[in-house]
Amino acid sequence: MFELKQRELDKIKSSVHKKKYIKNYSFDELSAELQQIGEETYRASQIFDSLYFNRLETFSEMSTLPKDLRVRLSQIYTIGSLQIGKKRTSQDGSIKYLFDLDDGKNIEAVYMPWTDEEGLLDRSTLCISSMAGCPVGCAFCATGTLGFKRNLTPTEIIDQIFLVEKDLKVKINNIVVMGMGEPLLNYENVLKALNLMTDEKSKIISRRKITLSTSGIAPRIRQLADSPNPPKLAISLHATTNGQRNLIMPISKSFDLTKLMDSVEYYYRQTKIPITYEYILFDGLNDTDMDAERLRRIALRVPSRVNFIPYNDISFTNPQGIAKELKPTPMERIYEFAEILRKQGVAVIVRDTYGSDIEAACGQLALSEEN
Repeated sequence: MFELKQRELDKIKSSVHKKKYIKNYSFDELSAELQQIGEETYRASQIFDSLYFNRLETFSEMSTLPKDLRVRLSQIYTIGSLQIGKKRTSQDGSIKYLFDLDDGKNIEAVYMPWTDEEGLLDRSTLCISSMAGCPVGCAFCATGTLGFKRNLTPTEIIDQIFLVEKDLKVKINNIVVMGMGEPLLNYENVLKALNLMTDEKSKIISRRKITLSTSGIAPRIRQLADSPNPPKLAISLHATTNGQRNLIMPISKSFDLTKLMDSVEYYYRQTKIPITYEYILFDGLNDTDMDAERLRRIALRVPSRVNFIPYNDISFTNPQGIAKELKPTPMERIYEFAEILRKQGVAVIVRDTYGSDIEAACGQLALSEEN
């Protein structure tokens, strides 16, 4: 029996150039992996408990497993995929993390604590990345100036949560896939990460506490709607006409507002989850009364709300073209704009800036590190 296990082990080791991340596997996939090396599949439950419930970081700590299996696992797989490179704490309590990946690339995550009226921690939100860099190139986002480096694996997505929880000794109870990258262009890995997070065997977080933000990859929105555990969906909208969106979000040339809104309606019909629209107001570009009227029509097509989010200055990236011309709408006008929508029955939230003193906007810290 041992000789069989050893031959299978040697076969697997010779077929790869480096160790594999064990958290890249679903429960069923891990069971199949164990069977391939001649182990009992029930060990998958013990490994899942060790990885996700006990958060063990080495195979040698997995005392529920026999020693020879622990050794074998350590020869084939690795557990952790990233480490904290830098950490900056804001006056408002938010914390920006720069993570170092195994290949030397960097990604970011932002921790945002929400307190109640008595100042006690009420909700812990973590904004996580799905890519190193981003290929979409939105004019208002620093991440786009980094270019696309690569997709993150499920392990690298999940480990952002694990490292922040360990570092802060808090339980993250709200996940926003809204950091570096377009998650729906890394669909398979993001979906697997979401399924692992919401798996009853891993017990990481409920799907009702996960929001995925997309610039509008219409076919993937439909595909996500049909997935087993669809999250809450946030649409990075920022404009109410195709002309405006084409200027600041090149992805809209492939998926115009008609295609986008059709996919949003499909998402709501399939999931019955209200939609969130994210909207940055730019002075003289998308903040007129006509924009408010068009946004009203968009927001009322399905149950939804609109989040007005502040524009984070990216002048340090030496922007060109339209990106150089973008200026934030004055706060007085933002509140006027929001009130127009509220009077028309649209749910609106005007968000405060989080972490402006610590380069907390997407891509800012990673870009400064690269420079």
